[in-house]
Amino acid sequence: MKNKMLFSLKTKLFISIAVMMFLFVYQNSYAQYNVVVNGKAPQSMEIVQVDNTKNSTLIFFKCTNLNYSWMNFGENTYIEDAQTGNEYKLLNSINMPISGEGERKFHIFDRERQKHYFCLEFEKIPDSVKNFDLIEDEKNPNAFNFYDIQIDKQKVNSLIDVDDFVKSTPVKEYGFQMKDGSLLQYYKHKGLVLFLTLYIDKQYGKYYQAWIDVQNLTGKSILISPNNITAKTVILKKKNQEIKNLQVLSYENYMKKVNRSQKWSAFAVAFGNAMAASNAGYSYSTTNTKVTGYSKTHGSASGYVGNVYGSASGYSSTYSTAYGRSTTTSYNGAAAYAAQQDAAQNTNAYMQNQYEIKSKLSKGYAKANTIPNQTEFMGYVNIKYTDTNNITISIPINGGVYLFQQRWGKSN
Repeated sequence: MKNKMLFSLKTKLFISIAVMMFLFVYQNSYAQYNVVVNGKAPQSMEIVQVDNTKNSTLIFFKCTNLNYSWMNFGENTYIEDAQTGNEYKLLNSINMPISGEGERKFHIFDRERQKHYFCLEFEKIPDSVKNFDLIEDEKNPNAFNFYDIQIDKQKVNSLIDVDDFVKSTPVKEYGFQMKDGSLLQYYKHKGLVLFLTLYIDKQYGKYYQAWIDVQNLTGKSILISPNNITAKTVILKKKNQEIKNLQVLSYENYMKKVNRSQKWSAFAVAFGNAMAASNAGYSYSTTNTKVTGYSKTHGSASGYVGNVYGSASGYSSTYSTAYGRSTTTSYNGAAAYAAQQDAAQNTNAYMQNQYEIKSKLSKGYAKANTIPNQTEFMGYVNIKYTDTNNITISIPINGGVYLFQQRWGKSN
């Protein structure tokens, strides 16, 4: 009996020591602080918390839309230690597009005072840092620059679950790229991916021809109704300007003019090649699996991998879209993601089955169609030509309205 009691005491002591050692290691690997911004900062932005993890530093933001229609962060954003001047690069962002010269993308606001939550991940700052600056671009007066951010080490909080933090405000990403001189625009929002590119068609009269591609990964069927698509242009007249509505031809009206089926195949191939070459639809290929290090759910990184939308961990997330921007010697987001994919092979096989595009509807001139989940739709509409240098096309789908604006240098 005495031996059993002695064994029990030793076991309890061992467990207590192990717990204390774990807490010591944990507390020295992860620290979560409130911050106070003493210097100049954007009026619309609030830093909620700073989490200093084993591999990186995460800054959590709340933004209230006061006067912009869009926002993003530049790829050269960095943290600067106020004492030493050392700089720490931006690695990834969650729920906020990172934009660069080669690929421009933005989060689009739908209304004034709309809130948006996101997180930026940087190279790890030393625990000794007391205050720092966060710089997007000091030469740009409209950039998001924060000065004299003081870490309040007297107030230590719980780690923020990234997915819970951002899920109420999913990113509405708009972006564009150039392909062989043509502008390819896209939106990604709540599992919907919508592409548009515009040509001038002169074979049978003269039209603006808008090619549309819809990828439905929303988890439900959605309706595309070309008769609800609208177009307009702004015409300058001396000192005034006039907004002119442009006629979008219905399938029935257009088919009265000419049968265009012979041209459909060639344009469809060209449009498909442009999307594949630009990779605009699958721009989430480098994601940040270090999210799982500070997420209690172990499931906060999600996005596109190749041509598959999925999660790097145990459950699906359609909210915390992660954008990778750089690879450093100390932290390789792409390698970490690949390792996580390998570790979660069974889970990802399930996720790929859930979020793969399994069929494609190629309809030529677009008509109303129900697009089932996991289905891609491609078609075009013609817009009556007018002599202008700008056009705005509005596509209502899945409860939202998506605007595509294009401007060229000279009036046609």
